[in-house]
Amino acid sequence: MRGYIFGVIIWCSVCAQSLFCQPCTITGKILNSKSKEAVGFATVSFADNRLWTVADEAGRFVLRDVPGGKAVLLVHCLGYVTKSFDIEVKNDMPELVFLLAEENLALDEVVVTARQKPRELTTSYTIDRTTLDHAQILNVSSIRSLLPGGKTSIRQGLTTDERFALRAKGDEKGNASFGTAIEVDGVRIQNNAAFDETKGADIRSISSTNIESVEVVTGIPSVEHGDLSSGLVKIHTRKGKTPLTVELSTSPGNKQAAVSKGFSLGKDAGTLNTSFEHTKSVPDPASPYTSYARNAIAVKYSHTLNKSRGMPLSFDLGLTGNIGGYDSKADPDAFKETYTYMQDNSLRANANARWLLNKAWITNLEFSGSVSYSDRLSKLNTNRSSSSSQASLHSLEQGYFIATNYDEDPDAPVLLLPRGYWYVLQYHDSKPVHYTAKIKADWQHLFGSLSHKLMAGAELSSSSNKGRGVYYNDLRYAPTWRPYRYNEKPSVNNIAWYIEDKLSLPLRQNASLLEVTAGIRSDMTMIRSSAYGTVQSFSPRANAKYTLRKNADGMLSDFSLYAGWGKSVKLPSHEVLYPRPTYSDDLAFAPGAMADGSTFYAYYTTRTLPRHNPDLRWQHNEQYEFGTEFCISGVKVNLSFFRSQTVNPYICTLEHTPYSYRLTDQKALEQSTIPLQNRRYTIDRETGIVTVSDKTGAHSSHSLEYTTRDTYKTNYVYRNGSPIERNGIEWTVEFPRIRSIRTKFRLDGNYYRYKGVDETLIASVPAQSMTDNTPFRYIGYYVGSSTSTTSYRTGGSIVSSIQPASPSVSNGGISEEVNLNVTAETHIPAIRMIFTVKLEASLYQYSRRLSQYKGRSYGFVMSKPEHLSGEDTDIYQGDVYVGTYPLYYSTWEDPDTKIPFAEKFAWAKENDKDLYNELAKMVLKSNTNYFFNPNRISPYFSANIHITKEIGKYASISFYAHNFFNNMGKVKFSNNRTETILYESGFIPQFTYGLSLRLKL
Repeated sequence: MRGYIFGVIIWCSVCAQSLFCQPCTITGKILNSKSKEAVGFATVSFADNRLWTVADEAGRFVLRDVPGGKAVLLVHCLGYVTKSFDIEVKNDMPELVFLLAEENLALDEVVVTARQKPRELTTSYTIDRTTLDHAQILNVSSIRSLLPGGKTSIRQGLTTDERFALRAKGDEKGNASFGTAIEVDGVRIQNNAAFDETKGADIRSISSTNIESVEVVTGIPSVEHGDLSSGLVKIHTRKGKTPLTVELSTSPGNKQAAVSKGFSLGKDAGTLNTSFEHTKSVPDPASPYTSYARNAIAVKYSHTLNKSRGMPLSFDLGLTGNIGGYDSKADPDAFKETYTYMQDNSLRANANARWLLNKAWITNLEFSGSVSYSDRLSKLNTNRSSSSSQASLHSLEQGYFIATNYDEDPDAPVLLLPRGYWYVLQYHDSKPVHYTAKIKADWQHLFGSLSHKLMAGAELSSSSNKGRGVYYNDLRYAPTWRPYRYNEKPSVNNIAWYIEDKLSLPLRQNASLLEVTAGIRSDMTMIRSSAYGTVQSFSPRANAKYTLRKNADGMLSDFSLYAGWGKSVKLPSHEVLYPRPTYSDDLAFAPGAMADGSTFYAYYTTRTLPRHNPDLRWQHNEQYEFGTEFCISGVKVNLSFFRSQTVNPYICTLEHTPYSYRLTDQKALEQSTIPLQNRRYTIDRETGIVTVSDKTGAHSSHSLEYTTRDTYKTNYVYRNGSPIERNGIEWTVEFPRIRSIRTKFRLDGNYYRYKGVDETLIASVPAQSMTDNTPFRYIGYYVGSSTSTTSYRTGGSIVSSIQPASPSVSNGGISEEVNLNVTAETHIPAIRMIFTVKLEASLYQYSRRLSQYKGRSYGFVMSKPEHLSGEDTDIYQGDVYVGTYPLYYSTWEDPDTKIPFAEKFAWAKENDKDLYNELAKMVLKSNTNYFFNPNRISPYFSANIHITKEIGKYASISFYAHNFFNNMGKVKFSNNRTETILYESGFIPQFTYGLSLRLKL
C-alpha cells in the first residue's frame, strides 16, 4: 500500500512538472567585461533551483531541461565578481553572453567586511578573498573580528592557539569551542579524538593565503551538518585556473611568504591549483627564537565531464598538508638544554563528486569522502635537581612496593630517582585520525509557482587516535607516571541520515516570497568495547523566511523577516568516552636515611578502573532565532535575535571510594635490637607488614607494628552538567556611500548575555587532615562548581591535565556586554585604493558570580570571616563575606548514606564540639568581601586602520595598524573599586602594524 501511494505521488509530480513548465535549453558564453576574452571554468547556476553547469575553457556553457519562466542566473569564477542575471527562459532562446568583471579596486563597489548572505533563511555571513587580504588575516580564528561586534584579537601571532567559539566565549561553561564545527572543503577539522581535552580544534595549521572564501553560520544550520552545537565555519580554498600569485607579509612578530598557481591542463582535462605557504611567528620580536612555524602545501584537481550533454559530472580531488609547530629549542634565554617542541603536522585528503541528473525522480547526486590525519608529537625537556633520592611510581597493580635503584631493576614498580642534577624528556604523542564518507541526493520540482526541493543523505564517520599518549624513553629520570596508550582504544563510529525539505512560494503576484526549510537528522554512535554501546540521537531543525519587498520602489525597498528553531547534538570526545584509570599512592614505610647513606621507601598503590557513566547523555543545543533585514532610503539594516540553551554539557567529576592501607612509621623501629648498619627491610606485597632482618644473622628477624590508615581513592566520572543559557542581539547598519568624499559608514555590534549555574551534586574531600592528623574521613556533596572546563594546561606544559569539577562558594555566573564597531570606508576607484578606519568600542561589560540552587540564593552572609553560620542569605548586598555549606556529607564507614549537612552542623555546634570542628573544615568561604559584588567595567576603545592600494593589474600593497592611537587610558572595576591601564591589560591589542605585498604574474 505504501509503495502504491509513493508511486502515485511520483506520477503526479511528473505530470505536474510537464503541465506547468516546458523544458528548454540555454546556451551561452562568459566573457571578461573589459578585455572581452573568454572566462573559462566559471560555474553557472540558478538561484532558485539546483540546475548548474561549468563552462569550458572557452567560456561556453549549456544548460538543458530548464523549466520555462523568469529566473535568476548566478555566474561565479575565481578572481571575478559573482554576478546575477535576470533572464526569461523560453524555447528558441538566442545564445546568452554574460560579462564578468575582475575583482579589483577599480570597481565602483568593493566589499571588505563580512556580509550577511541574503538568500539564506538563517543568519550566515560570507567573507571573500578581498576582505581577507585587506584585513591581512594570519590565523583563521581572527575572522571573528569581522563579525558583528567582533574585536581584534589580543594575540596577533600563532604562538598561542585560539579556539573558535561562535555566539559564545571559550572560557564559559558548556564547552562552547568544542561545539563549533570547522570544515575545509568539506573536511571536518575536529578534536573528537583528543584524550586530554574537550575543546575545539587548534586551527593554526590552516593556511590563510589559500582561502577563497569563508562562510560563517551563526544561526540554525542545515541538518546536513551534524556533530556540532555552536555554529559552523565553512572554509573554501582556491580551485580552478588562476595566475601565478606571490604574497609576502611582515609584522613585528610574524613573517609570511606564499606562492600559488592554478593551471589549465588542456581541453577536457581539468585544472590543477597548487599553493605553498611558509609562516613564522614569534611571541617577542626582541627575542625571536621561540616560534611557531607553518609550512602548508595544497593541491586541488578539478574537472567537469558531460558539460555539453546537460548532465555535468563535476569532481574535485584535494590534498593538503602542513609541517610545523611550536619550537623553543633555539631560545638562548631559556635554561640550558631545556626546550618545548610541539609538532603540528597534518595531512588531509578529500574527494567530491556532484552529478546533475535532472530526472523526474532526482535532480542532483553527490558523493564525498575525506580522511584527516594529524601528527602532534610534543617534547618537553626540563631540568630537575634534588639533594636526596626521591621515589617515582610506575606500579600498575595493587600492592606494597619497595623503591628500587634503576640499575638494579629498571622495570621495578617504584624507582629511586638519582641525586644531583638531571634532565627529564617527556613525550606526548597524539595522532588523531578522522574518516568520512557521504552521499547526498536532492529532488527539485515545480508545482505551479510552488518550488519544492527535497534533500536526503547519509554519512559514515570514524574517529580514532594512533598515538602513544604520554611516555618517557628513559625511566631512570622519569617522574611518577603510568602509561595510557591512545592507540589501544577503539575508534568511535557514527552513522547518520538526514532529510530536509525546502518550499518556496511566491505571494502577492510575485511581490513577496515565503520560504520554509524543515528537516531532521539522526546520528547513531557506535562505541565498541564500551558501556555506552550504540547511542542514537535526533536533531530536528526548521527555518522560515518571508520576503515582503525586494528591490521595490519607494523608501522601503527591501524588507524580510526570518525565524528558526533547531536542535544540534555534539558527540563526546575520547576524553569523555574513555576515562583513564586512577592510582592512589601512599607512603607505607620510610625509615629515614640508611647507614650507607642510601634511601628506603615503600609505597602502597591501589588502582581504580575507569568508570563509564551509563546515564551520560550527549550534549546538545536548543537554539531559537528571529531576525529582519530591510533597506530604507538606502540604509541597509540587519537585525538578529537569538537564544540558545546548552543541555547536558559534559563535565568531569570525582567519585570517592573508601579504602585502608597499613602505615609503619619510624616509631616502630625504636624496639628493634638490630644495629642500624645491619638492618635489611622487606615488606609483604599483600599485607604491607614490614620485616626487619639482620644482614649478619646475629639477630632474628621480626615484624614491625603498624597502624591502619583509612582514606579515599578517587576516580574520574564524566557526567552531564546543568543547562546553560545564552541570548543576544546582533546588528549591522550600512549607510549609503557619500559620493562627494567617496566614503560610507557602517555600524555593527552585539548585545550578549550568558548565564551558567551548575546545580550538579559535586563530591569532594577537603585537602585537610583530621584533628589527630589522620586522613580526612568525610565526603562533602556540594551544589555545583565554578569549574568551566574538563581540562587545563599550565604554561610550558605539552599535555592538558584533567580538571574535575571542584566545589566553590560560587557555582556559576552571569555576564552581559554591549560592543559597537564604527567603520568608515573610503574607496577611490580611480587610484585603486581603499582605506578603512574601524573604531572598536566596548560600551558595557557586566559580570557577577552566582550561588544558586533551585532558583534561590544558596549561601549565607558571614558577619565576620571566622563565623561559619548566619541567617542572612542576601549574599548580593555587597561587601560581605559569604559562606556555603555542602548539601550533604557522608562518612568513611557509610559512604552511601548522605546526611543533611546544615542540620547536623547546627546540632554538632551545641552537642559535639569534636564533630563540629571536623565539619567546619568543609564549609567554603569567600576569600574577599567583594567576591559577589557586581563588576561593571568602564567603556574602552581601540582604533584600527587598514589600507590597500593596487598598483596596476599585477601588484597590491596592504598596510594595517592596530590600536594606532596606542590607547593608554584606564578602565575601572566596580566590584573592588580599582582601575588599571589599558596598556598590556588584555582588553585591547597592543599597538602593532603590518605590511603585505601581493604580485599576480
